[in-house]
Amino acid sequence: MSPISNLRLLFSEIPEGLPNPGTVFQVDKSTIDVDDIELEGGFVVKVLSLSLDPYMRNRMRREGTEGDMPELHLGRPVTGFGVAVVLRSENASFPAGTHVSGFMPYQEYALFGDAAEGSVESATMPTLGLTALYNEYNLPWRYYPGALGMTGQTAYYAFKDVMDPKPGETILISAAAGAVGLLAVQYAMSLGLRVIASCGSQEKVDLLQSLGVQHVINRRTDDIDVELKKLGRIDIYLDHVGGEMLEAVLYNAAMNARFIICGSITCYNSSFSEAPGVRNLWLVNRYRVTIRALVVIDWHETYLAEFYDVVPRKIVLGEIKCIESIYQGLERCGEALVDMLIGKTIGKTVVVLAEE
Repeated sequence: MSPISNLRLLFSEIPEGLPNPGTVFQVDKSTIDVDDIELEGGFVVKVLSLSLDPYMRNRMRREGTEGDMPELHLGRPVTGFGVAVVLRSENASFPAGTHVSGFMPYQEYALFGDAAEGSVESATMPTLGLTALYNEYNLPWRYYPGALGMTGQTAYYAFKDVMDPKPGETILISAAAGAVGLLAVQYAMSLGLRVIASCGSQEKVDLLQSLGVQHVINRRTDDIDVELKKLGRIDIYLDHVGGEMLEAVLYNAAMNARFIICGSITCYNSSFSEAPGVRNLWLVNRYRVTIRALVVIDWHETYLAEFYDVVPRKIVLGEIKCIESIYQGLERCGEALVDMLIGKTIGKTVVVLAEE
């Protein structure tokens, strides 16, 4: 077979503040010969769907700058969570036809294994590994970077040891119409929690109410402090926002409240000195608040097998609804990223390259 197009998404600009959707990425027109490429014990995949997530903004920093995950490198392929199908393989764990999920370069085809070592792709990829997928319910593969991937795992793990929820308690979920938030809302209701959801548009308010949430705060039109005082004390707070929202919830915490810090999107486009701070941490002592971080990879060993046993079945039965903002093609990644960061998207932001 002769070489075919292998479009790649390159990181092309370190943004100051909100990324520019037209310049933060560049689509590179490379080629690959899938049938002739040397595998050297590895395998080559066709990438199907890719995830865009708020944490990616933190990776858009200068080399050598401290961060939670490796920085993206200028001129090299973007990496992140995706799902792909193996086309050719010399690795017994990932034979041809296997679908895999995990960290991968954002391009149409990718090589994994010893043959990829030292390439610009492998040099920018954290060692999170790949997981072989068993899609017994024949769900869309694009769900695996979302409700059945890192996003869904984050929401699911939050309701385990970290939160220890009890029926009848009040939970507040910020960014509740986002990728993790919408799933967390559904898990919370299924566990008998009283749910308060915060979001940023009337469209999102309507969506949350259609899912059965009775108390929805529109942060763009409602006074959060006033609304929280009306709704009573918060036993559990699942935070994706940080800053002023976190500060407001602390004023309304119940005794022995549990705050789970999942993200801080209001701070991602600011420097540490400019990011909105929390001025009332002394209330942690007054209300005996437990604050815990939630990082998905910390809980895989304990709950990943359970997650894949439980959640796909819940989706098939309609107990969990997968709500997505779908973008087609690498060319739309810049637009999709910024739409997500400013709250324009609803649910999981996913970029689809191919159906199979």
